[in-house]
Amino acid sequence: MQENMSNTLINIPSLTSFIKSIVKEAVKEDKKDLTGKTWNINEFRKYCCRGKGDNWVRTFIFDEFPEVDYKNGGFVVNPRKTSEGKTTIIFAKEACEWMQQHQHEINWNAKITS
Repeated sequence: MQENMSNTLINIPSLTSFIKSIVKEAVKEDKKDLTGKTWNINEFRKYCCRGKGDNWVRTFIFDEFPEVDYKNGGFVVNPRKTSEGKTTIIFAKEACEWMQQHQHEINWNAKITS
């Protein structure tokens, strides 16, 4: 009798559905959190620069604003290939914060000249 009663007190399918929805929401929120995440140049271009070309980003953001270089306390490691390193690593959270604060200082209409 007691075994039968416990099945009626807890609706297992409803509980399972409820738990799944909570976990799904937590995973979604975790994906939005950029803490500790890194991007390559293409991800940075996509999420912060409306798809501007990598040379444009290097010229008009990384070169124009030396404070973004990791050596200067910024968010980008190896903004250009050097003997020290060639892979560009961007700390996503810091990059987004910097871009938000400096978006009006960037010349978004600048053109790369040959």
